Amino acid sequence: MTGNLPEEFGIEFKPSGQNSISIESVLPASFSDWDIIWHECDYSTYFHSREWAEVWSKYTKGKMVPTPFIVLFSDGKKALLPFSCLKREGLAPMLMGTTTLYVSSPAFTYGGWISADKLDVNHAISLSNLIRKKFNSLYWKLNPYDDVIFNSDIRISEEDETHAINLEKGFAAIVSNISKGHRSAVSQAIRSGVSVRLSSSIQDWQDYYRVYEASVNRWGDRLIGGKYSWGLFHEIFNRDSPNVELWLSIYRERVIAGALCFHSKRHVVYWHGGALSPYFNLRPVNLLLYEVIKSACEKGYAWFDFNPSGPLEGVKAFKERFGAQALKCPIVKLRPRTIRAFAIEKVNGMLIEIHKKGKFKSLSQVVRPALNEFLKNT
Repeated sequence: MTGNLPEEFGIEFKPSGQNSISIESVLPASFSDWDIIWHECDYSTYFHSREWAEVWSKYTKGKMVPTPFIVLFSDGKKALLPFSCLKREGLAPMLMGTTTLYVSSPAFTYGGWISADKLDVNHAISLSNLIRKKFNSLYWKLNPYDDVIFNSDIRISEEDETHAINLEKGFAAIVSNISKGHRSAVSQAIRSGVSVRLSSSIQDWQDYYRVYEASVNRWGDRLIGGKYSWGLFHEIFNRDSPNVELWLSIYRERVIAGALCFHSKRHVVYWHGGALSPYFNLRPVNLLLYEVIKSACEKGYAWFDFNPSGPLEGVKAFKERFGAQALKCPIVKLRPRTIRAFAIEKVNGMLIEIHKKGKFKSLSQVVRPALNEFLKNT
């Protein structure tokens, strides 16, 4: 067993409505099951891998625990939930305000189920119902590469998007879709003497981390999330994984920019990057990403993913000039239904009905704040 299994698991979940698919059992998954399914799944990302979950378990000193489950369907197919479990005393304050939080994937990355079998919308409905009913405290960013997940009637908490390039059209077509300004920047970097290579030593990773620290200082309040310590990168380096590549821009034997990329079966994601501002005029990031995209295309991957940009419109525009398209990856936050939340929901519903009928139009302006204040202090 790899984590804490909810007591009610292991029962059969009957199909509802027109869905002919039922879930026969939910069991703890072995690490070998996880590895095999992740490797064979066409829409998996690195963030669905055991490797990613273990990196974060080590980084959080065991406070985040890999807790995968195997879901067996009535038609013989199966799916894996590559979840992790975060305790209240863990890495960060609880998002859901409960004792235990299930994280669909660490560090707010793509989560959800993966499968080596071809699942359809009926499987997706069954899985989303299972997750909603049995994981009542969960953070889940939907996987934009799963064709059926968005047809499963999942209630979205927040909208989000990533930007990605479909590599199947070939590198020549990709280059033709890159903006003239970006292509000129690539040529400028080469003329200036900037080169690009993969990291080959711990020294390279340490040099990259110094670039990252300088970038964090420059970003200031624009930094999304907290700063990662060197320990995270050291752990990733120590794994010596074939699924990890650290790409570096070099100028006069100095690392001036970097991109940390992760691989799965068909997907490459640019998860982390940084650059030194005194060298911006050399355009090292443009050349760096050009070479990373070219390599991914040559190796037969289907997608190059720039990762979500948050509220940074300039960053989104930079990615779009590489020809990247926006893909939805909304967020689901499941919370246990407390008595307090139930009371607010019921009274608010009553007030809305009263307002619709045209009676006591100002009632909601008085009662709702009073109710919320009362519940806040109880």
